[in-house]
Amino acid sequence: MNLSIIQLGTMHLNECLNLDQKSLNGIWSKSQWLRELTNPKRICLGLIELDTKKLLGLCSAWSVLDELHITFMAVHPRHQRKGLGRFLLTDLIKRSKSLQTNHIHLEVKKNNEQAKAFYNSMGFKTIGNRSNFYKDGSDALLLYKETINKSLNQQ
Repeated sequence: MNLSIIQLGTMHLNECLNLDQKSLNGIWSKSQWLRELTNPKRICLGLIELDTKKLLGLCSAWSVLDELHITFMAVHPRHQRKGLGRFLLTDLIKRSKSLQTNHIHLEVKKNNEQAKAFYNSMGFKTIGNRSNFYKDGSDALLLYKETINKSLNQQ
């Protein structure tokens, strides 16, 4: 596969909605996606297959002060377990360092074992629980990753 990570914009709105629906049963509305794609304090990255121009994965995050809060992360179901999520999240982490981000936060469904294992393998730690967080009433785990180099801060 010939892949590229790009900054998503409003021209990708329908593709974001489609991937959201296929991968996470449509957790966001069209207006939520539009806000995510247009707000300058948010980062929306898409993993594009260059030959077909298809959106295979995306992640979105809010940049607030020295923190990055991942709000959405998904890979198309037919392309999961191929390292695409790792490729996408690694790129987001690299970008967050250039924004002088010290911490990354995200929520994951408490019963989503596959996602929990993925984030754990990427260095995220569970630091809390949010009861009744999702529309279906399920709980979320709050995950955290430090992105600063401590030795630089201790000098």
